[in-house]
Amino acid sequence: MPRLFRHRFDICVWNHGRLGLFLGNFDRIRQFDYERDRVTVVSCSPSSEEGVLIREFASHTGVPVRYLVRENRGLAELARCEYFTGEVGAKDDNLRYAYVLQMQEHYLDTESAASRWGPELQHAHKSDTVPDGVFFDFDRMEELAIEHHLHGFFADRANPCYVEVAGKRFVAPCGGNFAMRSDMIADRSAQRACRRLIRTCDDTYRWAVYAEFMWGPIFFHEGRRFWDLKRDRLYDRWVRDEFYVAPDDYPALLRRYGQPLAVQRVRRALERGRAYVGHLRRSVLRRPSDIGKRLLQ
Repeated sequence: MPRLFRHRFDICVWNHGRLGLFLGNFDRIRQFDYERDRVTVVSCSPSSEEGVLIREFASHTGVPVRYLVRENRGLAELARCEYFTGEVGAKDDNLRYAYVLQMQEHYLDTESAASRWGPELQHAHKSDTVPDGVFFDFDRMEELAIEHHLHGFFADRANPCYVEVAGKRFVAPCGGNFAMRSDMIADRSAQRACRRLIRTCDDTYRWAVYAEFMWGPIFFHEGRRFWDLKRDRLYDRWVRDEFYVAPDDYPALLRRYGQPLAVQRVRRALERGRAYVGHLRRSVLRRPSDIGKRLLQ
């Protein structure tokens, strides 16, 4: 079988304090080639404990770990943008493997509390965890990539989110966990889109939801070829009934974050100003009796 590239898969993990969930489930990765595959951890919670975990993992498996550090901001979506554009690490090194298989640190885990909902949802698995029975066999994925000229892979427990923008159809994998060909990430239009996401980040969960949806218009175009590892089939068209339709108001998010950056900066300044005025009002308008009681204490 011909080799895909001298460098094959870069497993890139976005970590915030739960690195053990990835390292402890590394057996989900099959046929890892020490010469042609790599593990990269991008952490916003660096600590001596993480260093110990990595050394123990490397000693046990023989797999070295490339360890990068970033600011704790923007959740995993901003981490992706920063890695893809070289804001974290060097872009040429980040994208020198044929595919970036990138994931949240808990994606491969299906047993811990981090990967399940609470009792109100009967402890069901979260949708951004790996589907039952799915393993990442790198030799088979390489064969599929060569045979079908794949742009990427996904394995989505709930199936990717179906997204329509301006009459065009896309999908966006839940949690943003997917593998993408590095030359697609390095493409000029994708780089522009990622840099714009960085500039629009306001460090809110709302922005993270918007950014997660945006992987659809950035990468998952109809006509590109993706392998669904859960359903074990090729996709190059997106049919609504075959994917998850999220309840989020994506058009509203697109209107909010798709505005010119200057307008967004003014809006954020006004929102901060209103919040500050509200705080002052709550402080100043306390009842005198309450103030008196505080003074007498």
